Amino acid sequence: MEWLMIAYLGGSILGGTIYKKWSRRDLATSGSGNVGARNALRTGGIPAFLFVYGIDLAKTLLILSIVPAEWFWQAALCLTLGHLYPLFHLRHGGKGYAVFSGIVLAVSPLYYIAGLVLLGLSYLVLRDSVRAGMVPVLCLPLLATGSGMLSIASATGIAALVLYAHFKKKGATE
Repeated sequence: MEWLMIAYLGGSILGGTIYKKWSRRDLATSGSGNVGARNALRTGGIPAFLFVYGIDLAKTLLILSIVPAEWFWQAALCLTLGHLYPLFHLRHGGKGYAVFSGIVLAVSPLYYIAGLVLLGLSYLVLRDSVRAGMVPVLCLPLLATGSGMLSIASATGIAALVLYAHFKKKGATE
């Protein structure tokens, strides 16, 4: 159970918040107002995107690397919840895509590369980066098959949370 709390608290550490302390540029008050990597790209360019995405990816990999394997998917769900609804900024979390990417990378670097290919192909068909990005998210529960129903349910919950964060009424295009 302590692994789930560690995952939630770790998820609450946001790359966008660290970026604010480092650059003195507050993502929550610029662009879309979201503290995630997409808004960092919009307001600060590629260096800001890489900084925020890198921090959020790294925190996910670090936390999931110390969690016992039997708690992996439940910890990944708590980490996602912490990122979307962080303890210290309940209304200023990210949208979860960098955390989703980190979860996939923690499962397998090959799946991460396959996800990037799927993302690229989806973009070619959909011509919308947000919707194209959700195609790999929808596939996440497939990675938990063979790990039990609780793991599949946790992976499904992660996908649902990321989808909700991207398509809730306010900010569907943020």
